[in-house]
Amino acid sequence: MKKILTFFACLAGICSLQAQPAGGFGGFQMPKIDVHCSEKFADIDYAGDGQVYHQLDVYLPRMQKDVYPVVIHIYGSAWYSNNSKGMADLGTIVNALLDAGYAVVTPNHRSSADAKFPAQIEDIKGVIRWVRANAPMYRLDSSFVATSGFSSGGHLASLAATSGGVKELEGTVGGNLGYSSRVNAACDWSGPVDLNYMSCGGDVDTWNHAPEEAVMGFPFKGNEERFKALDATTYVDPSDPPVVIFHGTADNVVPPCQAPHFYELLDQAGIRTELYMVDGGGHGFNMYTEYTLRSMTNFLDKVRFEKGGSFVTGTNPVITGQFSADPSAHVFGGRLYLYPSHDIPTVKYQGDQPWFCMSDYHVFSTDDMTHWTDHGNIVDQKDVPWGNPTANSMWAPDCVEKDGKYYFYFPNAPARGRGFGFGIGVAVSDTPYGPFTIQENTVQGTGGIDPCAFKDDDGTVYLIWSGMGLRGGKLAANMTEIEGQGVRLDETFPKGQTEGPFLFKRNGKYYLTYPWVRLEGGTETLCYAMSDHPLGPYEWKGVFMEESPVGCWTNHHSFVEFKGEWYLFYHHNDFSPDFDKNRSVRVDKVSFREDGTIIPVQPTWRGVGYLKASDELHIDRYSECVGAKIDYLDEYNYFAGWKTRFTQPYDRVRFNDVDFGTKAPSKIVFRARSEKGAAIRLTVGQEGKGIEVPACQDWLVLEVPTRMKVTGMQDISVELVSGSLEVDWISFR
Repeated sequence: MKKILTFFACLAGICSLQAQPAGGFGGFQMPKIDVHCSEKFADIDYAGDGQVYHQLDVYLPRMQKDVYPVVIHIYGSAWYSNNSKGMADLGTIVNALLDAGYAVVTPNHRSSADAKFPAQIEDIKGVIRWVRANAPMYRLDSSFVATSGFSSGGHLASLAATSGGVKELEGTVGGNLGYSSRVNAACDWSGPVDLNYMSCGGDVDTWNHAPEEAVMGFPFKGNEERFKALDATTYVDPSDPPVVIFHGTADNVVPPCQAPHFYELLDQAGIRTELYMVDGGGHGFNMYTEYTLRSMTNFLDKVRFEKGGSFVTGTNPVITGQFSADPSAHVFGGRLYLYPSHDIPTVKYQGDQPWFCMSDYHVFSTDDMTHWTDHGNIVDQKDVPWGNPTANSMWAPDCVEKDGKYYFYFPNAPARGRGFGFGIGVAVSDTPYGPFTIQENTVQGTGGIDPCAFKDDDGTVYLIWSGMGLRGGKLAANMTEIEGQGVRLDETFPKGQTEGPFLFKRNGKYYLTYPWVRLEGGTETLCYAMSDHPLGPYEWKGVFMEESPVGCWTNHHSFVEFKGEWYLFYHHNDFSPDFDKNRSVRVDKVSFREDGTIIPVQPTWRGVGYLKASDELHIDRYSECVGAKIDYLDEYNYFAGWKTRFTQPYDRVRFNDVDFGTKAPSKIVFRARSEKGAAIRLTVGQEGKGIEVPACQDWLVLEVPTRMKVTGMQDISVELVSGSLEVDWISFR
């Protein structure tokens, strides 16, 4: 439980906490800015007292979602302004948040002329409670509410994060006291978080404390202890939420030492935190770059997804809430576990070009290839003892079980810098999903990327990796070093770029599979070789998946046998059509010839998942398509999925393997829109039904009675008869 310092009781008696009718900068506003929002709700009175300093604005993103995670962004003014929500970094921080899918709330708060501290943080806590109390009205997701702020706004955002549960700072602004004022994360942009550290720990305090003296109501000198009530650092403890910190090295308003000081205190308390010192950044100037803004939204995304959750997907791509790549699939205890890498939008560049960017790993699992569990973050680059905590190079991983322990192998750039020498690390757990303990050193005898851990029938474990060719070796009993020298496996293979090896065994034969660029300037195929021994020699067999049909430069994969079927997991850039370094995992079935060779795999949209007729069947993940076109549902949010466009008579799609069970449906439900109306024919198995779709400019969910006598596994076909329309999904109830 948080403890308030005893001097705070004295402070409350000295400071005037009554709001005054005027004060602050009044109404200074920046020129009109193009805010990237679909809706704005302006000048909402969150306290119910009619005061301008208790107004807020709500901005919703352009991407269409049922609800949006929320960031409360607080303007900077040295606590002097009570009406600056219209200049709250709208063109930079706010737009970056909106583009990433976050609703943004920009509040006013009382200035130092209106009321003394803690009035300002009481206002912000009132805003947080207001957000949760009014979330349904504004389509806000009350399960994720973060604070952000610049300068004094960064101070209030940070203080809201560290003072959760401090009753003396809670206040009653706006009521809603049944709702929590705790936040799920915070972003501190150049905030003064420790007013006793403005001279950076020097023996002589030469700092001008006028702004904080104004907000506190008494001089700093001689009252240093009492000023600690204002500091976000005063309340740091392990219960605090994650915090990301940005500060310029050339800031001449708030000393740059504030940021590493705050970071160290948070890190010592075990709080997830990231620090970005911007070289040459001033107090706001040169701070808002693609790198810093992406780092902010990536951090918030990571916090949101850190603990994972459950989701349903029976089609491709498999993972639909975040980018994923390089999937390694294994069956442990009868359940399938998937260990992919985790692409995030680029924050670092190689030369002038956007590049791969991965900072952590998740693990996913399923019993039926349809209902999935995201077990959350299992390894993060900032926690790797030997690694570079900001390299964003956590590339393709793998996992293997040995004697009841699970060993997760992953590559990373070493702390000394990337160069040629990627290291391969290992983390150990008692379960396939963690928690994993990262070992202090890299796996000795290896060096490179894309480790593959293979356990043979006799219990021997081999590690295969990519480093100056494809290499492999037998792991020692401690699972942290290679016995003897590693061996080269691909010297006799066709020339061309190779990486990402995956080794599996079937009917006594070993299959060394890997991505291969066979054409100069081309993209990767997937190919393989076979052997009678895991370390070769191998006989090259050929390509089992052609180059990506959508031009994705890389492919990376794994094979797994699960409940009597063989599957190939791989990736394409389905949710990122314009940038092939943000990829998504797919899966399709695999078949083998009698001689053991692999029958080439054709990528499908349909995938392998088991779907019931009562599910929302997204026919854009078709099994067959004639004439119809597939487009994204939301041009601002590709993760929203796709739609099927029928524009000409006889346009048709087929969606196979839908389970109607033992009871025929009584109605058809579907989501569609048609500007002028349309007629379609819906066929299930051998039965068909004509459906008239009324003219509708917006999406409608339509219900149509049906007497189709269909049960069991069936294929569904939709064919356009007349007009034109778009279909999102179809269901049978």
